[in-house]
Amino acid sequence: MARNIRIALAAVSALLFSTIAVPASAAPLVSPSWLRQHLHDANLVVLDVYDGNQRAIFTSGHIPGALFTDFEHDGWRTTVNGTPHVLPPIKQIEKVIGGFGIDNNSQVVVVPGGRQRADFNAATRVYWTFKVLGHDKVSILNGGDKAWFANESDPVARGATKAKPKTFVAYFRRNLLATRESVEKALKTHNVLLIDTRPPDQYEGLKKSHAVLKAGTLPGAVNVPAKQLEASDGTRLADAKTIDAMLAKAGVKSSGKQITFCNTGHLASGPWFVLHEVKGNKDVSMYDGSMADWTRHPNLPVVKGSRS
Repeated sequence: MARNIRIALAAVSALLFSTIAVPASAAPLVSPSWLRQHLHDANLVVLDVYDGNQRAIFTSGHIPGALFTDFEHDGWRTTVNGTPHVLPPIKQIEKVIGGFGIDNNSQVVVVPGGRQRADFNAATRVYWTFKVLGHDKVSILNGGDKAWFANESDPVARGATKAKPKTFVAYFRRNLLATRESVEKALKTHNVLLIDTRPPDQYEGLKKSHAVLKAGTLPGAVNVPAKQLEASDGTRLADAKTIDAMLAKAGVKSSGKQITFCNTGHLASGPWFVLHEVKGNKDVSMYDGSMADWTRHPNLPVVKGSRS
């Protein structure tokens, strides 16, 4: 009798585990059609990222269930040791993420917010934040809100959307975060490709961001402007042919140790996303703080970049 019971329990257990499918993480880039199919999934959280307080635009029409976030003011970045716009302390950013009703089981879709134009790099920075905190269930809606609204059959909601806070626990991935110390080491060993993702005039030292104390770039860095890897409206990546040509021109391969940087780790998240998530080079990290951090230390070298 006991043996028959054990056999019956084993059969039931096998049946349960064979029919319960554990949902896999979605691809780094998802389409509006994918989102349409999964819009009512229980664990889905759609995060509409606007670069600035444009809540009125969001409330006038958005993806059903989507939550508004202001990239500049909602706590995604902060000032640490005098360096602006860097990753907040772990407990602090955990609270920010949990405040959007996101826990470790949530499938997050980050949307470049805006009806006509968007900031793709704000979306990739939020995406990088999830990845560096150990959360793989995150994707970006390629085309953003603009692609969603382009299809008249896609449902549209209006008004505010509130989330019930949840607990999010970070599992920090140090390999995705480059620091000033790791850049200094790279300059000594010459075994890491440094990729400046700012506009050419900042790379060449002709102009600088207000967040940076000295114009110029890191010694030996190549220039891959983030904006040239995207569509002009900032809602999506450029086509593969354009991206490949830009990377080849700068001598950037899809393998080997690489560090992307910019002024504050905003623009740099876009090329990091292209290289790490799209091209599959898992040896790419991003220098959080970037030139804003580097130039706060007067003894560290800064040079004029050359495009020749």
